[in-house]
Parts: sequence; structure tokens; C-alpha cells
Amino acid sequence: MSKEAIRAIKQAEEQAQVLCRVATEKADEMRAQVEREGSAHCAEVERETEAECRAELDEIRARAEALMEKRRKEAKKEAEALADEARERMPDAVKMIVWGIIEKCQ
Repeated sequence: MSKEAIRAIKQAEEQAQVLCRVATEKADEMRAQVEREGSAHCAEVERETEAECRAELDEIRARAEALMEKRRKEAKKEAEALADEARERMPDAVKMIVWGIIEKCQ
């Protein structure tokens, strides 16, 4: 082989090494860029998801409170109806108790 051919081969090898090093550096930069973008996107999705979950949870809490208030009112109304009925029957109950006592005492 001639010296020129050897020189050309060495030069091509050096260029290949440089190109390989440049490609590796570029790949590392691209990988770092993608990781940064991926992390930023992941963080954004997490923030959005947390906000959506908080909003849904707030809505569910509001509906639960409204339902509890409705049940509370219904229970109070039922309790008042039972108390009214008990008041109406009180005179009869007192008479039955008193007459029961009187009968036992005789």
C-alpha cells in the first residue's frame, strides 16, 4: 500500500472517530433533552390530575353534605311527627297507667 493510501485510511479513521464522538455527544444531549421534557410533561400531568381530583372530590363532598342535610331534615320531620303522635296519645297512656295502678291497689 502506498503512503497516500495509508494516510487516507488514517484520516478516514480519525474522521470516523470524530463523527462517532459528535454523534454520541448529540445523542446524549438529545436524551437529556427528552428526559427534561418528559419530566416536565409528567409534572404537568400530575398537577392537572391532582387539580381534577380535587375538583371532583369537592363536588362529591358538596353532594354528600347536601344529601346529609336532606336526610337530617327528613329525620327531624319524622321525629316531630312521632313526638306529635306521642303527645296525642299521652292522655290515654296516663289514664291506662293510673287505672292500672288503681286496679292493683284495690
